[in-house]
Amino acid sequence: MNVDYKGYSIVSGSECDDSTGLWNGRYRILDDKGVVVYESFVEPLHDQKKAHEAADIAARAWIDKR
Repeated sequence: MNVDYKGYSIVSGSECDDSTGLWNGRYRILDDKGVVVYESFVEPLHDQKKAHEAADIAARAWIDKR
């Protein structure tokens, strides 16, 4: 999912880890020139949608701290 937020672009998603069966929420934050300024994961979860939502929330929180 791509979202614009406070002058940044957030790219977030989730991937299933085949070895654990858990979903890893991942996010990237890009500046106005499209350069990645931060990238991270959230704690793995059992639900794909919740992992994706957690990644989006974490990205917004990172931007809010700036």
